[in-house]
Amino acid sequence: MKSKLFGVLLLIEAAALLLTAAVALHYRRVAGETDAGCFLLTAGLTGALGLLLFNIGNARKKANLQIRDSFMVVALAWVLFSAFGMLPFLMYGTVDNVTDAFFETMSGFSTTGATILNNIDSQPHGILFWRSLMQWLGGLGVVVFTLAFIPSVAKGSKKMSLFAAEAPGLSVEKLAPTMGATSRLLWMIYIALTVLCAFFYHLGPMNRFDALCHAFTTIGTGGFSTHQASIGYFQSSYVEYVCVFFMLLAGINFAMYHFLFNRRFEVIRKNEELRWYLIAIVGFTVLLMARFYFAPRFGIVTEEQLASHPQTGADRLRTSLFHVVALLSNTGFQGSNCDYDAWGRLFLVPTVAMMIVGGCAGSTSGGFKMVRVIVLFKYIKKTVNELIHSSSMYTIKVSGQTVDDLGLKRVLSFFSLFIIVFMINVVALSAAGMGFEEGAISFLTCFSNYGPGSGITGPSGNFAQIPTFAKWLLSFDMLIGRLEIFTILLLFSRSFWRAK
Repeated sequence: MKSKLFGVLLLIEAAALLLTAAVALHYRRVAGETDAGCFLLTAGLTGALGLLLFNIGNARKKANLQIRDSFMVVALAWVLFSAFGMLPFLMYGTVDNVTDAFFETMSGFSTTGATILNNIDSQPHGILFWRSLMQWLGGLGVVVFTLAFIPSVAKGSKKMSLFAAEAPGLSVEKLAPTMGATSRLLWMIYIALTVLCAFFYHLGPMNRFDALCHAFTTIGTGGFSTHQASIGYFQSSYVEYVCVFFMLLAGINFAMYHFLFNRRFEVIRKNEELRWYLIAIVGFTVLLMARFYFAPRFGIVTEEQLASHPQTGADRLRTSLFHVVALLSNTGFQGSNCDYDAWGRLFLVPTVAMMIVGGCAGSTSGGFKMVRVIVLFKYIKKTVNELIHSSSMYTIKVSGQTVDDLGLKRVLSFFSLFIIVFMINVVALSAAGMGFEEGAISFLTCFSNYGPGSGITGPSGNFAQIPTFAKWLLSFDMLIGRLEIFTILLLFSRSFWRAK
């Protein structure tokens, strides 16, 4: 069964590579570009291995996937996808080494958006399309895609565990009678949002190619752009506001759109996570606007920093809103005036805080997830109340539902593991030669799947110059950030493999 599923997943990647080859062939005809052969060859290699694994799986005695198999399949699928997905970058010469190629590809599939490229504008259309398509496929996940459109592959297996392993932040409650139908529903919502986003982008100064590629990476909350200057390249308020709107939508639990379509407005109204996500956007936007307004009046920024600030009220609103939504949705796009490193350290703390929190569970965004933050704060409040009123017992409720002990333990365990992994990474990145602050924020941005870091990895730089070991470690951080810590941790647990 595992071989068959791996085979199907690789065949899906081969199909995506063939689609990219078709785009590259079109631009070979109209612009003389030469990257089509790289995608055709990679598609052939990927498809050949996929067919081999599929036939091996068919020939073996059928066995259902167990829970442990689900976690292993999902984790290895992302590594396999990155291993084959990096080949066009190497073949064409976009990068000249495996480390950079794997980093760029893992950043794509994990929807992180951290890049090592300094010459994005000079890349051929096929390479640019592949970077965008990777992030779109990684947004909801290819395993979820398989459950949606090829459910017979995992027939009889624990599809819920497959679904939860790839999308651990999602509420895995069924929106339809089966997990296959639930996956299809989510993908239909995903595709509809992508089409709408591309349409509205194209109404502005974007051509069709840029509109489609940016729609892929906006709804996938990936942040890869077809231009080095990201969204700022277009110098368009319209494009930035469209981007803000769809980044915001992509950061919302996709189940809300199902409830909206079915007129279950009461469920949406009671959803605490959605409410606090929107409150956070408004609150942080007001905070940044206030800092832009008052910082020069109190003399807490230099003249050089002040020159990088938006100057008018309208610019402050657009810049603040774009920055906040890009961070809370973990998309990582940069607007026309979004170099937060240049704004001064006053803006760095809220930037890192939003980077860590992320969007809603059930969305394509990364980060800690808003619902976990809500549970943590309510747990602190519960503890304080019980200290004051020792004879009373308090329960934690989110959206009217009680958080049981198991759910609370998972949130607290996740937070504890996050702190441990953070400390290990900071020490390891510092030992590799990165500065403490650069290493810490680089880990946070990769783990949260945001993209830009700070300093040399910040919005005006990229990850090209960091040490080789740091690139491999941060690639791993992107994976555990995308699949979340428990999915990867289980694979290194002896008791997990021994359990019956």
